Amino acid sequence: MQKQESLFSKKIIHNVQITDPKTIDWDNIGFNPIHTAYVGGMVSLHGEPYEPFTLVPGGTINLPLSAVALNYGQSIFEGLKARKGRDGKIRLFRVKDNARRLADGAKRMLMTPIPQDLFKKAVIDIVNANLEYVPATDKGSLYIRPLLIGSGEGLGVCPSYENTFCIYVCPVGNYFKGLSCINILVTKDYHRAPRKGVGHIKAAGNYAAGLYPGKIAKNKGYAEILYLDHECIHVEEVGAANFLLVKGNKLIIAESESVLPGITRDSVAKIAREKLHMEVTFEKIPIDKALGLHAYKDEGRADEVFCTGTAAVISPIGTLHYHDHDYVIGNNEVGPVTKKLYDLLNGIQIGEYADDYGWTTIC
Repeated sequence: MQKQESLFSKKIIHNVQITDPKTIDWDNIGFNPIHTAYVGGMVSLHGEPYEPFTLVPGGTINLPLSAVALNYGQSIFEGLKARKGRDGKIRLFRVKDNARRLADGAKRMLMTPIPQDLFKKAVIDIVNANLEYVPATDKGSLYIRPLLIGSGEGLGVCPSYENTFCIYVCPVGNYFKGLSCINILVTKDYHRAPRKGVGHIKAAGNYAAGLYPGKIAKNKGYAEILYLDHECIHVEEVGAANFLLVKGNKLIIAESESVLPGITRDSVAKIAREKLHMEVTFEKIPIDKALGLHAYKDEGRADEVFCTGTAAVISPIGTLHYHDHDYVIGNNEVGPVTKKLYDLLNGIQIGEYADDYGWTTIC
């Protein structure tokens, strides 16, 4: 009996040129799309369990023009990496936490959640199908992008009857400039996400809303933009990354109901607390506190400031431009705490340091 074709495989059109890994310039891979050999996915109809996860040759996805994801933004995603260690083993980092966050986002967006074990197996399967695209340890990583979209038709504003979960992967280099300082523009003109909206989940629309402010920052020569809260008093996020500062032996992590609870951010907090024996707090950070202004003048500026995220990992911030003035942090040099946190986190991800937390999964 012929095996029935999956709903997901019917959606994939094999109309792209797959990149031969032998032709990739591994020293200059950047953060641009590269078509790898396989994609994977599965479909749920009317809230029923997903069909089995299916791997198919890479291509593009076929959606109706009236798909809810295209018209009304019913779309969420995750981002994680596979890293090759010097021991040759390929490791995933905190894949169960990505699974949990995607499931939480699915509930908020009225989509069928992916069971965590199924998500983890799907990620492992897609990595193993594309092993030739995993860069060497010092060259980068294999970025993994799980997507969950409302793929069913719907002209009226309503949740989709069909949800498509798909994963593609791409070899990437550094998102910013590696462990060197970046300069950031602080804005009072734009907010990242509305209060009590969907800023705390990885909704696709959050990132679309940040494109225009991000372009303004880049046109002025800054790497990214720093959003403040709705009163323009407290720090929120650096583009698509979390904001953290160091003052003495204290690590302060910007918290807000509109901030995405970053997995890298949480990892840094635990490492700082348990490995560096720092005091760690999650709290609202006034921009004046970070810059040592007004009520915080006597305290002075933060010793170190950096942002965290799956793509950025840890990116030290050397300058914050605020109210037409550049405020230099830590002499525009990578601070000692930032460096230690990066080394420890990176070392765990590639197997150079013991994983005392059970964060890594070997593919």
